[in-house]
Amino acid sequence: MYGNLHTSNGPLSPPPFQQARSAAIDVLGRMRTLVDNVTVALDGPPPTPKDKLVENWTLIQEYFTPQRQDDLRKLKITDTTIPHHLESMLKLLAHEILHTPQALEPLEFGPCVEYLLQYHVLSDLVDYADADYPRGMRKYVLRFFGVLVDVIPLALLPESAIRLPLVAVMRQCLFVVQSSPTTPINPMRRQEPMSSAGDSVCRLGMGYHNIQNDRIAVILAHDLLHLIVVLFGRLREHANMAYLFFDWGSEWQAIRTSDLAVASLRAATSGYLQQSARGHELFIVHIIVEYLLAPGVTGQLAREALVLMVQVLLAPSDKARYVCFLLEQARLVELLVEHMGYLHSQIPVFRPMPRSPTAQLFSPGYTGPRLQPPIQRRVRGESAVAPLGIEPRLRALLSASSVLRSAVQQDRRESAILASSRMILEHVDAFFLCWELLDEVAFVAGADERMAAAVQTQLSSGFLRTHVEPALLANMQLRSQAITTVSYLTDLITVTHSTRVLDALFAVLLGSDLGPERPPVDRVEEPEGDYSLLSREDQELLDSIEDDALRAEAALLLLPPGAAVADIPRKTPIQNAVDGDSPLRQLLIGWMTTSDDDGTHLALHTLRLFDTILSTLNQFAYTSLVLRNFGDSSGPALGLGASRGADQEMARAVIERFLDAAPSNIPLAMPEVVVTAAMPVEGEGELALPPRNFQAMCSQIMRDNHGCDEYVDDTLARVRTYHLYKSRCWTAHKTVASDAFYPGAFLSSLIAQFGGAVKRHMAYNLMLTSMVNKLACVGDPSLTSFLFLASSATVPDAKWPMLYDALVRASADAYVKSERVPRFSARLARQRFEGVETAIRVGAAHPMSNENRGQKPRHPSSTPVTNSMDVDPPAPLSPPPPPPRDTAGREDAPPLRDTASSREDVARAVKFLGTPIKRFVHGFIVLDEFAKEMAATALALHTLELDHAMDQMCVSDSAMDEDFNDLLEYFDPEEPAYRRAAAVRMSVLGERNVIDLGAMDTEVEPNDS
Repeated sequence: MYGNLHTSNGPLSPPPFQQARSAAIDVLGRMRTLVDNVTVALDGPPPTPKDKLVENWTLIQEYFTPQRQDDLRKLKITDTTIPHHLESMLKLLAHEILHTPQALEPLEFGPCVEYLLQYHVLSDLVDYADADYPRGMRKYVLRFFGVLVDVIPLALLPESAIRLPLVAVMRQCLFVVQSSPTTPINPMRRQEPMSSAGDSVCRLGMGYHNIQNDRIAVILAHDLLHLIVVLFGRLREHANMAYLFFDWGSEWQAIRTSDLAVASLRAATSGYLQQSARGHELFIVHIIVEYLLAPGVTGQLAREALVLMVQVLLAPSDKARYVCFLLEQARLVELLVEHMGYLHSQIPVFRPMPRSPTAQLFSPGYTGPRLQPPIQRRVRGESAVAPLGIEPRLRALLSASSVLRSAVQQDRRESAILASSRMILEHVDAFFLCWELLDEVAFVAGADERMAAAVQTQLSSGFLRTHVEPALLANMQLRSQAITTVSYLTDLITVTHSTRVLDALFAVLLGSDLGPERPPVDRVEEPEGDYSLLSREDQELLDSIEDDALRAEAALLLLPPGAAVADIPRKTPIQNAVDGDSPLRQLLIGWMTTSDDDGTHLALHTLRLFDTILSTLNQFAYTSLVLRNFGDSSGPALGLGASRGADQEMARAVIERFLDAAPSNIPLAMPEVVVTAAMPVEGEGELALPPRNFQAMCSQIMRDNHGCDEYVDDTLARVRTYHLYKSRCWTAHKTVASDAFYPGAFLSSLIAQFGGAVKRHMAYNLMLTSMVNKLACVGDPSLTSFLFLASSATVPDAKWPMLYDALVRASADAYVKSERVPRFSARLARQRFEGVETAIRVGAAHPMSNENRGQKPRHPSSTPVTNSMDVDPPAPLSPPPPPPRDTAGREDAPPLRDTASSREDVARAVKFLGTPIKRFVHGFIVLDEFAKEMAATALALHTLELDHAMDQMCVSDSAMDEDFNDLLEYFDPEEPAYRRAAAVRMSVLGERNVIDLGAMDTEVEPNDS
């Protein structure tokens, strides 16, 4: 502060004590500079990074001198400076690798790396870890290797000075983990038969059956798997690293016996401590397999390591030996299928068990393609992983405040690992994890035909045939078991990414026959007679004999004495819809229409299964269920393709007819259908609907018709997604033509169920309309013609149901019955305004929650039912209509009130409808919105065809002027599409080789020609 004081003669001088202090600091600084200069002169220049590395390594070695052995046994590693020196060595190596330019020779590195390789530093570290003195030395060395492998150049990994110590520390840590005592998780629930090889470890691996008692063993198992994940992540960076890192002339020999695959693997690697360092590829597989089903993060790391290992071994161009290793020595596919079969036999069969949200396939830090939606991933395929380089990891290591030396951070990390390892992985969680892991292996190995064929063969002939098929066929009378199996199948399909796995599953469920189906044979009444003369088996044997003479001879041998052959009636066999069709397919299709009087909702679970199958867009599933009956066809999805104008008119006609078929519009659009539906009902003495002047009718439930605009955007996006998927993932398939057309059992069953739309629970209708819309969005010309154009007017002699007729009949019936519901217009308006109740839980009749009451109305027709049977609709309904008015224009009465008279009216209406009023209103809304959605689908299909036509004209040099005129006639001159087409036309007429789309920015007059 004295420096700011001034006098007339200048600033005041500082006080004496401050002057003395400044002089002392100056003297000390000069002395320090003198000492530094003398030190440099005597000791040489400052230490280099190599000197610092050597110094840290020397300080570590001093702890292991013979004089300090007794003291070392009493210490923990956190009581020493070893963690600090190990971290310093890692950062010195990272700094050198980051800042040293790469030499011309790829295997020339800096002095620190050379010292590490030349003086066998890593081998000595492994020896120190083997003694585990001071206590905890082994786990710190293991972490040191994990960080080192992640940051060193890729070319160093095959070096023997790094590779051999790396394998040695893995073997050492696995031996410690296997030798530590364990405690069974639950002996009553997890008691499992041992393999014939007499293993003391359960067949599902070490981590699934027991919990490690030793804290160090749990940490070592986790860090060991983390090291393997880092190792394979680095080896994946180059396709040929498998050639260099693994020794394929190794001493390991897989023992091929009839025993379990896991038992063979353990037998082949039983002497890993006595074996040389060669053959570590099978030993690493052994580590991974033991912890595939371990709980928590440890199991997640093991599953990541398995997928990475498959990617590394299948990356080289010459991968025949690696495929042989995976299939014949490691037997990975067989092992996973064995695990699934055993776990499926252990999960509950009388009710489906939900999966735990904590049982995830991979760790939270996993960034692989498994996070993508299955359809999007199948479209993109399995692309090669581009290496990111080690520079980001080097910088992260250098900027980290502590990697090994912070005891607090290490304790926090180990506590999280221990807490994760104490979780209990239920059988159902382990089953789904094995399925997802096999699916991921099949997807990453999809490019190799041998691996893909092995997955399909093991699934088809193993798990699916021996467990799934018997579970469905044997449960025809036990609905609870059937529901459990169907529910598990639905969840399996939902999480499946691989097309090969889906093909194998669908081939078992739907059958392998892709020929056209034949219509079912009409049932013949069975003659009356005494069936008690023979047992059921003998009667079936006689019925199977076609020749009358042979049948009579067999009957004489089977009949009791005194009985005549004429006393036995002959049953006429009822043929199936398709001769030789899969019994599972027939069974599942039949379950879609079963009654749910017992409250099991088997039909709903089966509908959900088929809806999930169609959601996969699998070509085999679509062909097997529907497309095989429609033959090969080409042309636009909706139309004939001869003229764009004619196709446009056809699309408009389809849109109008489906909008007119909605229950809200049908009385004015088709009054004759309503009159037919209003004829006297059986058991009623009066007309279901009072006679009216239908030509001037204005019903109370009529509302402003906004068309299908609110559905067009979502439907067009869905149609484009389906088209992209078909172009990328579907292959050309030629269908054999059939003499007599039949839409198939599946599609006929779907269409037939529209008749009960207003009587069934809303969840059934959502599944039904969702599947029909998915079939329409596929865009197959023959199928869309059948769905949109076929009716009793166009095909008068058809013996099979047609969608449009079924929708018209259901809508007319819904409208007629709505006239008998008291205050139906108010009820309908309230449901539309509040939003249809979406939290549908099967079997629980709970009122609408406050959250659902606050939601906007949503579209109910394309909504999948989730695992908990909750419906989450994706698209909004039209805006709430204004308050409904009656024929005289008066607004409806105030909100509904519960009075004695209203209860009587409701009771009469429920008796007439045969279903609760709320369910009827829901069915009415679903039919209304389904008609609008189908109209939007027709518009979307035609829009997609116009887009394709425009794209072809843009690149075609032979486009004719009349083609443009035909196309432009149906575009609004103000729309960008019109301007684009007009610009193309002007460019073609001008005979320019380059199409000038700049004309889109100018005003284009419509062409009147």
